[in-house]
Amino acid sequence: MARFAGGKAPFIRIANEKGENTKRIMRDFLIGLLPVILFSWYKNGISVYLDGNISVLEMFYPLFFIIMGGLLAYIMEGIFFYITDKDNRNLKGIMRRLNTSYAVIPGVILALLLPLYTPIWILMFAAFIATIVGKMLFGGFGNNVFNPALLGYAVVGFTFSGIVTDINVIFNGSEIVMDSYAGATPLGTLASFRGTGDAFSYQALVEPYGNLWDFFLGTIPGALGETSAFAILIGFIWLAFRKVIKWFTPIIYIATVFGLSWLIGIMAGDSGVWFPTYSILTGGVMFAAVYMATEPVSTPTNPLGKIFFALFLGVLTVLFRFVGSLPEGVGTSLIVMNIFAIPIDTYSGVIRTKLFKKPGPLYISILVGVLIILVIYTLVASGNMYTAITSLFNLGQVI
Repeated sequence: MARFAGGKAPFIRIANEKGENTKRIMRDFLIGLLPVILFSWYKNGISVYLDGNISVLEMFYPLFFIIMGGLLAYIMEGIFFYITDKDNRNLKGIMRRLNTSYAVIPGVILALLLPLYTPIWILMFAAFIATIVGKMLFGGFGNNVFNPALLGYAVVGFTFSGIVTDINVIFNGSEIVMDSYAGATPLGTLASFRGTGDAFSYQALVEPYGNLWDFFLGTIPGALGETSAFAILIGFIWLAFRKVIKWFTPIIYIATVFGLSWLIGIMAGDSGVWFPTYSILTGGVMFAAVYMATEPVSTPTNPLGKIFFALFLGVLTVLFRFVGSLPEGVGTSLIVMNIFAIPIDTYSGVIRTKLFKKPGPLYISILVGVLIILVIYTLVASGNMYTAITSLFNLGQVI
């Protein structure tokens, strides 16, 4: 199998770890996904059934869709092994390869990234891109440059966006009959303000869906796995406790999106914290922070590299959200940052080795960065930098 990935880090690291350690990581990762999966089933299945909008059989469709994502990825990877591995074209050999390839996980994540009632044929296409193109052609587990599930999701977003964003796909049975949603997700509502010159407001962005507590719990429309910050937070605590992920990567990413969104809100004439809170609770920010920005293969390995990765990821997410053609900027920003994972890992490792042999200078540098952000915030809040920044980035029209 061809290996397109260059360098030793972060690629090929997981594939070389001891089998038992990798199995534990993958098992704990699946356990960390359970709160999101169960909430998705409750929101899109159980609660809709209790509302009387679907049958008992339809109540299980969200679970079926998620399981189907994992199963499709598993089958496609098995077919790939059968075609390419001439020495192990038997059930035992293929199963042995699949047991160390963890094919189900990208498929499950892919299903969670897609809206409810996405046609199964689109899920199959996305699973093919994620498994064959995003993973196996790069050499299989531990060698992929891009997050496989993210690549499948991104290709579907660019090729079948008209189908995936259809109202009957985005919303569950109870949400379809609610006129207050007006056929748009929260990020879709935000995107409608871009280029109009109109100022967004709490009443326009939040109140049609309830309040920010509803956003936190996840009762708003959106993809299967992205709506409930509460369920994602439970998964984050578990994964951090089990040391499957580094706890600071999600926090830095979310804090960056929060801070930059706060500045944009100030420029729009609203200094309240509702808008940055709205920004991190909509779209895939929380899900990506915990389950994708921490992915062990396509992200940097050393702590300083993870900090840089999370910071730049947050900047790109906000940039793409406000100047891009699509309302969601998380997927695009993650793909871009996957490309730069190797140079970030390499050069941050050099910086850490030469300048930060002891943790003190690193902490001081982080503190200085926080102080700089606070100074910029103070200047923007006072209005001294408003004209310069809006002229440079044309944010006046963007927001």
